[in-house]
Amino acid sequence: MNKNNFIRFLNPMQKRYEAIRSYYVDNLKPKQIAEKFNYSIHTVYKLLAQLPNMDLKDIFNKLQRGPKTYHKRTLKIKDKIIALRKKNYSIPEISERLKKENQQVSYDTIQRILNNEGFSRLFRRTKAELYEIRQAEKIYPEKTDIKIFQKMRGKYITAYAGIFLFLPIIEELELYKIFSTTKFYGTKSIPKENYLLSYLTLKLLGRERISHVTDLSFDEGLGIFVGLNSLPKTTALTQYSYRHPSGYTIDLLKKFGKKLYDKKLVKGNYLNVDFHPIPYYGRDETLDNNWIPLRNKNMKSILSFFVQDMETNYLIFSDGEIDREERSYEIIRFIEHFKSITGQYPRHLVFDSKVTTYEKLNILNELGIKFITLRRRGQKIRERISRIKDWKTINLNIPKRIYNNLKVRSEIIKVNNYDGKLREIVVTGTGRNLPMVVITNDFESREKEIVTIYSKRWRIENNIQENVDFFNLNAINSPVIVNVNFDIGMTLIANSLYKYLASKIKPLSKCKPKKVYRSLIETKGTITVEEKNIKVKFGPKSFNPYIMNLLEKKSDFLLPWFSNKSVSFDF
Repeated sequence: MNKNNFIRFLNPMQKRYEAIRSYYVDNLKPKQIAEKFNYSIHTVYKLLAQLPNMDLKDIFNKLQRGPKTYHKRTLKIKDKIIALRKKNYSIPEISERLKKENQQVSYDTIQRILNNEGFSRLFRRTKAELYEIRQAEKIYPEKTDIKIFQKMRGKYITAYAGIFLFLPIIEELELYKIFSTTKFYGTKSIPKENYLLSYLTLKLLGRERISHVTDLSFDEGLGIFVGLNSLPKTTALTQYSYRHPSGYTIDLLKKFGKKLYDKKLVKGNYLNVDFHPIPYYGRDETLDNNWIPLRNKNMKSILSFFVQDMETNYLIFSDGEIDREERSYEIIRFIEHFKSITGQYPRHLVFDSKVTTYEKLNILNELGIKFITLRRRGQKIRERISRIKDWKTINLNIPKRIYNNLKVRSEIIKVNNYDGKLREIVVTGTGRNLPMVVITNDFESREKEIVTIYSKRWRIENNIQENVDFFNLNAINSPVIVNVNFDIGMTLIANSLYKYLASKIKPLSKCKPKKVYRSLIETKGTITVEEKNIKVKFGPKSFNPYIMNLLEKKSDFLLPWFSNKSVSFDF
């Protein structure tokens, strides 16, 4: 008998037994056992964790080893794996590439093949090297054509499976029908409905610039979402946005606004009105200078106009073609737009002092529209306010508001260029140095009600900020320019779809679009296209239980832009 037989462990079972014995008998710590028996610390912890459920005889059970030869299916893709590694593909990249070819291979299998073939670990690669690898293997999609989509069959992987959650909403709001009744043009390859859905898709994904659509052309799932084999290319979408008069966009917003009103997503009792200057950093000499609050200066910009329902926070109107000299007429154009949607004028309008002039307030008053706005504070008005001593205290009781206890003083006044009388409410205690001066033609409501309504005007600013942050409203200096009025109109529709989707899922009901996008939309999935059905299978996501509840009654419905294929969901 050789002495080495008692020192070296010829049998791995003997080694395992000695390691366990040294823990119980010699009282060695896991780290000491790992060093003594050349185990990793994790192996020791796993071994000790299994002991309570093991008998002594189990310690000497023979190890179950895997097959010495590859499975036939693995042998078929072995050469493919080796070829990809020679191009410096990582294991996840190899797995992703094989998935696109409908070959499901685990990371462990790929690792085992590479180890057996003598491949070492990859060095850290630079961004340039990663970009070069991706570009070398890009197979550019075919020409975008609805006829190609109609012949598509098979499984397609998408990084944005959550965008299919908008399908039930698009169906419920009849958005496809609205698109089909507009005057926008289409072609035999890309009908107008698919063109508009394609641009809306870019908005729903929060793409900063339309030029970034090139990357999305390789995601077949997004093409399927709009009823095409791939999204239209950059040039096609750019030209499309410029080939229509601004009246087409206004007509689209009328139809969409009427649907929001019919669904009671817009009530029209209190409407919030505001301008938003979109800064331009180019050299266009035809643009006007407008005041940019964030920059605290006048800059070349495009003036846009938004109207929001204060009760539901939905945007109902937008306009991106406003001449600075005619900006005071914009509110008059809107009330006619609102009447064409609802059959009546709005009840209350809330806006700041720069939206219109006192002269235009006469028109609102004659039409029976109540308005709440601010009065510009000249030197004489400030001196008069400083002499006020009989203040009235009110409490707004608005959650999260710091300054709820205010002092007010109300009186009837007359202003230049306004035919009737107005009610002036001076408000102090708002946290600002100068008092706020509210004027209105509402003589019936109490001061507290009027001040409370005006204090909620910040909601439209928050909504506009959402459009800037996620829908990239301010990104008009892109190398590929899009018609601003068209872009703003599609932004309004995308914003509404996000609000409607968030309202269906309780934890996200008050979240901004960016949060909803990360939680629901940005998730991997598989789209299976069959002759009469399209199946969307979502990958693992923490919000999947909420999505299941949302889609419980929304399965197997027909959509016209899917060639009347039924749509179903799976997890």
